[in-house]
Amino acid sequence: MREIIVNHIDKCVGCNHCIRVCPIPEANIAFLDNGRNKVRVDNTKCIACGSCLAACTHGSRRSEDDTKDFFEDLRIGNPISVFAAPAIKSNFEEYGQIFSWLRTMGVRKIYDVSLGADICTWAHIRYIQKNGPKPIISQPCPAIVNYILMHKNELLKYLSPVHSPMLCTAVYMQKYEKVGTKIAALSPCVAKIYEFTATDIVDYNVTFRKLQRYIRENNIMLPSKVSGFDNYDAGLGSLYPMPGGLKECVEHYVGRKLRVDKSEGPRIVYGALNEYAKQPVSKLPVLFDVLNCAEGCNAGTGCSHEIDIFEINTKMDILRQAAIREDNLKYMEDLFKKFDETLHLEDFIRSYVPTTVRPIPINREKIDAAFMAMNKVDDVSRNFNCAACGCETCLEMAEKIAKGINVPENCVQKMHHEVIQKHEEAKNILSSSINSYGTILNETSDIKRMTEDIASNMTDVIDAVSQYNQMVTDIERISEKVNIISLNASVEAAKAGQHGLAFGVVAKEIRSLAQSSADSAMQTKAAADKANGAITTVNDTVIQIKEKVQSSCNIIETISEDAKKVAHR
Repeated sequence: MREIIVNHIDKCVGCNHCIRVCPIPEANIAFLDNGRNKVRVDNTKCIACGSCLAACTHGSRRSEDDTKDFFEDLRIGNPISVFAAPAIKSNFEEYGQIFSWLRTMGVRKIYDVSLGADICTWAHIRYIQKNGPKPIISQPCPAIVNYILMHKNELLKYLSPVHSPMLCTAVYMQKYEKVGTKIAALSPCVAKIYEFTATDIVDYNVTFRKLQRYIRENNIMLPSKVSGFDNYDAGLGSLYPMPGGLKECVEHYVGRKLRVDKSEGPRIVYGALNEYAKQPVSKLPVLFDVLNCAEGCNAGTGCSHEIDIFEINTKMDILRQAAIREDNLKYMEDLFKKFDETLHLEDFIRSYVPTTVRPIPINREKIDAAFMAMNKVDDVSRNFNCAACGCETCLEMAEKIAKGINVPENCVQKMHHEVIQKHEEAKNILSSSINSYGTILNETSDIKRMTEDIASNMTDVIDAVSQYNQMVTDIERISEKVNIISLNASVEAAKAGQHGLAFGVVAKEIRSLAQSSADSAMQTKAAADKANGAITTVNDTVIQIKEKVQSSCNIIETISEDAKKVAHR
């Protein structure tokens, strides 16, 4: 199938909202991308209900249509005619001006799907009258048709063979109005492209949202002239875009003779269809009017949703009141007579080709393994059912994990359990670290005390060296005096002549001893100065070590206190 819902994975935040709103259990695949949860659509199973488009607020899900191709083909001169869904009247105040602009762009004819809706009503009534009041599921909505063709084939026998209002319009244009151009739909629905592809009647699906964006982004100045449709007036068909529109139209013509039930909205209608499949024929309505969108086509998946539902319903009520005016009732009766005279029921009948999608097979063993992967080991944890993963129940999540379309890491309870577990492990590590911090702090305190002792002892050494230096200075002074005395003794010995020779020898030895003492004192002083410099360096280093040890003590004390606070949280 053509990919209508496209992913922008880089914008996905893994919020699981798309999974939560999707009516097809296997249409979304959750996976890990660099450790982060992401979700992508599986277009082989997607029915294009558009629920994820409305749910995604991050721009990860976008829809594609034919707007670009439509305008490109108009630009190069391809002949194209257009029909517009009645919801255009509630979505565009200036729709008449848009028609005028499209005609200047080259659009040949413009038809109102409201007329096709009247044909659709006529065809349903005539089909029921011809074939008897057997259960029928209406099919104006292609998402509903996709659901039955792909996922609920047992309902195929009930699916109305009557074309949708859009295709009734296209058939009418081609076979009865002889419009020989390509046909484009101005549509409120992204899924219509599937219907157009299956029937090969309509060539372009131009959604309201993309049309509005095209006008805005290309700075289109709409003409003041208002243009209308090329077909004759419709009857009640303009009510089709409202919830229960088909029901209201059928009951207008046949009263309450036929039982017509209705259901709409993706959170309700698919469950209703599942229940429909289980019912005996005796309990089923003649016509089941179903729509994918809760507010009908006026707020369809291809609409901009810039107009609130009360404003839409006000506009619809104006159309209703105009349609059921007494002077218009005769026209509607004549309209059906005209259909009887000019239309052939078989032209508005279609057939269906199922494209059955088989569910991924799993067994109890795989489901149990999935539960274990989520750390769900008992009935309480297996029925937690928080729905944060996008699944209604933990069992549904386990089944998806077993099928390979979800991952255990997407389970909030599992991640919460692992966070608590990691927290406990961290607390244990902190407790162990606190003890280690205590040991380090004690040993650092010992180093601090030893450093203080060294510093104190270094002070004593410095004092001792100072005293030693003083002693060297005293020796130098004594040596000088002895040297002077020896010189004097030598002089006196020389005066004594022969008698002073012995005394002169003694004086010489004393002078030699004084000189030797002076030399030793100088060497000792040099060594003392060198030792004093080394001691000063050591003392400075010890002071620095003392300061760093004190800083380390302060840091360790702070870390230890912080660790204690964390450990007790």
